[in-house]
Amino acid sequence: MVKPDPALRRLLRETQKLLEPYGFDGSDPRWVRVEPGGVAAVGRTRATRTWADGQQVLRFDLFLSATPAAWWDFGNWRNARLGLPPIPAEEATGPDLLPTHGLAGEPWCLRSGPDGHVPPADLDAVRAELPRRIHAYARRALQLVEPDRYLDELVAQADPHIGTWETIVVLLAGRGPGPELDDAVRQLRACSAGREPSAYTEDVIAYAHTRAALV
Repeated sequence: MVKPDPALRRLLRETQKLLEPYGFDGSDPRWVRVEPGGVAAVGRTRATRTWADGQQVLRFDLFLSATPAAWWDFGNWRNARLGLPPIPAEEATGPDLLPTHGLAGEPWCLRSGPDGHVPPADLDAVRAELPRRIHAYARRALQLVEPDRYLDELVAQADPHIGTWETIVVLLAGRGPGPELDDAVRQLRACSAGREPSAYTEDVIAYAHTRAALV
């Protein structure tokens, strides 16, 4: 028998071991793999504690993140303009615009009763699901940092919003100037029509023109 916090630490050590064959490195709460196409990450969500029926319930889950290299470059370009330090690869995040639902079930629960210990069945339930979830999250994160994969999935979305067009413009800039980039910039400006364009949107367009001219 073990208490919730040591139980969680054990499960996270097992998570790390399962991620290693996929090339992910790091430690709780985030493991990363840097590829030419970007940074893939799998991590642990923030653990929450509640009480139900006299039991403490510790809930946690996994998340995945994929940061295309072009998005990371844009973040560093913008940080330089703002006088901020560059973003280390292992800390690259965003744009977080593609759905990841359907890869896993409900968050995991570790319950502890009056004696403060987690029932073995709770640990067994998490351990039984860990390999499948790790496989699904790692493969999806790595898939999204394949060259042009993130961009292709964004372009295929129906009715993209302004944040989607900002990201499409950034990712297209890496291909150089052309009609696709011009059209994406027009779509982005159309989303801003009727309101004052934000400084962020203007940064996106400025970056796209600067980056495309270098290709």
